[in-house]
Amino acid sequence: MFSLKRLTGLLLIAVIVITPRGTQVNAQDDGALPTSFKLDITRLRHEYQGWNNCGPTTLTMGLTYFGYTDNQLPAAHFLKPNGEDKNVSPWEMVDYVNEVASLMTNVRALYRPGGDFELIKRLLVADFPVIIEKGFDVEDLDWMGHYLLLIGYDDNESIFYTYDSYLGHGNFQGLKESYATVESYWWNFSNTFIVLYAPEREAEVMQILGERADLNQAYQLMSQTAQTRAAANGQDAWAWFNIGDALTHLGYYAEATGFFRVAFDLGLPWRALWYRHTPLEAFYQTGEFNTVLELVQQAKLTTPYVEEWDYYHGLVFASQGRTADAKAQLNEALQYNANFQAAKDVIAQLDAGTFVAVAQTDVQ
Repeated sequence: MFSLKRLTGLLLIAVIVITPRGTQVNAQDDGALPTSFKLDITRLRHEYQGWNNCGPTTLTMGLTYFGYTDNQLPAAHFLKPNGEDKNVSPWEMVDYVNEVASLMTNVRALYRPGGDFELIKRLLVADFPVIIEKGFDVEDLDWMGHYLLLIGYDDNESIFYTYDSYLGHGNFQGLKESYATVESYWWNFSNTFIVLYAPEREAEVMQILGERADLNQAYQLMSQTAQTRAAANGQDAWAWFNIGDALTHLGYYAEATGFFRVAFDLGLPWRALWYRHTPLEAFYQTGEFNTVLELVQQAKLTTPYVEEWDYYHGLVFASQGRTADAKAQLNEALQYNANFQAAKDVIAQLDAGTFVAVAQTDVQ
């Protein structure tokens, strides 16, 4: 286990490296929020998910608010061509909206980490559907990732109204999800959310987002929130993980690895790496190839159907000069998701001789 002195030192490192840079966007000075609100449910269509398909289905439900008429299948074919693919990331869902759905429907999307209830409520009141990524405990199946469409809230009952692709729609009035449950499980994914909006209203979305309008600033704020929670409860494994996640997105790979080690030491759900891959990025970028391979090999004991694992395995081989082995792993990743552009890019770089290797630091 990490010592208290070591943990305190890590938090001090995080405070130093995430000092905000650049111009900040001021938050909108809104008045008091209504105590309850719900989107126009006549514009929404609920759909139950097919096998392993909560991401595409939840996204599809949100898109119906803007007149999107397809069912979950087109989004699923784009986001996870192999139906066994275990994860769809928020940025992939945003890509589907902006690259595909927007050609048929007047809609755009963005994602940000580090949301809070007030921000989500302001987005809803402004008529913007919100999707959150969260943990989900299913009876006899343990913890897993899940997406949830938020369509309203009620402070009197301390609940969000939701459309859930797995649990239902609450008689089409919105299934009630307590604030406490959302707060607990949303934290498993750095309080990440997706906003759907008409493109002509993008400036309004950005004004409501305030400092989070800038993605890097959103990760900086997320790291600060996670530091506060780690300082208050050193046993909160997700707090340490979320600091590492934010630092990885900001490019502070060496610093991030320390936080990930604390999180793994404290204990995370066995499916955690199905959905959250930044530890692989941080350990790869710092040349800790053996750690990357150990994490990948351990994760593959649970399922093979996560393309990011083969991608990082391929990166390790590529940096070690094992070009044929690298291409084999990258092509394996493409078997699970033929639209995985990062894997295609590395193969192209290997073919062109432009791949930039990372030096291994943990040679045994």
